[in-house]
Amino acid sequence: MIAAAILTGCSSPAASDPSAATPAPTPSPSSTPSPAPSSTSTGSSAGGDYEAFCDANRAAAAAKVGTVGEDIVAGNAQLEAIRAILPLQGVSAEIAAGAQVFEASAVETLGILAQFPSDSLVSDVGLDPRFLESDALRNAASDPNYQAFIGWTIQTCGIGG
Repeated sequence: MIAAAILTGCSSPAASDPSAATPAPTPSPSSTPSPAPSSTSTGSSAGGDYEAFCDANRAAAAAKVGTVGEDIVAGNAQLEAIRAILPLQGVSAEIAAGAQVFEASAVETLGILAQFPSDSLVSDVGLDPRFLESDALRNAASDPNYQAFIGWTIQTCGIGG
């Protein structure tokens, strides 16, 4: 799943394996991403900001080519950034629900990563059954709300195009 490699809450290192890839979702009328806010807008009453969220996603994606320790550091920053903008406001119910799934997936993935030596390469642990059988990977592959959130994030953060 290409979006997962970019956004890594998806964050399963297995997501960077091309054989585990899923195509980006085709938006339906009910899950069409909302217009992207400016990078200086705030995402919630908690004062979280989309720019920090987008930066954390880019760093988490970059960490996928490094070590488990680097991935954990980047994943924790990404988790903190998503929590800062929750609950998402001004988006469809599907996107808002997907953000919650993304957060839960990130927590699960970080828990799995913590079971490996920090100097292990992410690419060496990504096919471990703990990832392949995780809710995080299942959600990235099949949860329409999660996929709507990924599409919204790609649009909002200007990732991939």
